Amino acid sequence: MAENEDASLRPRAEIVLELFERHHDALYAFARRSVDPSAAEDAVQETFTRLLQHPRLEELDLSISYLFRVVQNLLRRRYARSVRLRENLAERITPLLQRQADLDSEASCRSGVEIVAELQELDEAFTMLAGDERDAIRLVVVEGRSYAEAARSLGVSVTTINNWKHRGLEKLRTPYGRRETG
Repeated sequence: MAENEDASLRPRAEIVLELFERHHDALYAFARRSVDPSAAEDAVQETFTRLLQHPRLEELDLSISYLFRVVQNLLRRRYARSVRLRENLAERITPLLQRQADLDSEASCRSGVEIVAELQELDEAFTMLAGDERDAIRLVVVEGRSYAEAARSLGVSVTTINNWKHRGLEKLRTPYGRRETG
């Protein structure tokens, strides 16, 4: 009883600090058997934080077995939360993500017929370009040459290559822009 009376006169922080210094290592070792080091340290720290906030701290019989029980309860709650989270993911979120992936896959898959038709349409549009525009696009866009290389190859300035390429791409975009929105 004298020990409890002395505890009721001491400041709360002093009581918790003494318990921390005396039992931290044993509580950490106990928690470490169940969880990783970070989670074990969190559980032990949470135990002492809760003690500090306990409204009747001075009245409690604070044995190590009481502290073990607090750590154990915290770890059980943590485990239960993680199980519920995994269940929610499995039941709700994973099917939604799978459905979205399926929709994305269906939207991005085009038949070979569609691709061939689009390539034929592009080829027809490409042949309708002026020869200079077609050459500029072929060299810069298709073959990946620099503007300077394309200009040297065609015997014109870089600005001219840029203008031809720009005009040709605009002409190619126009039919596709109308087709996609219509």
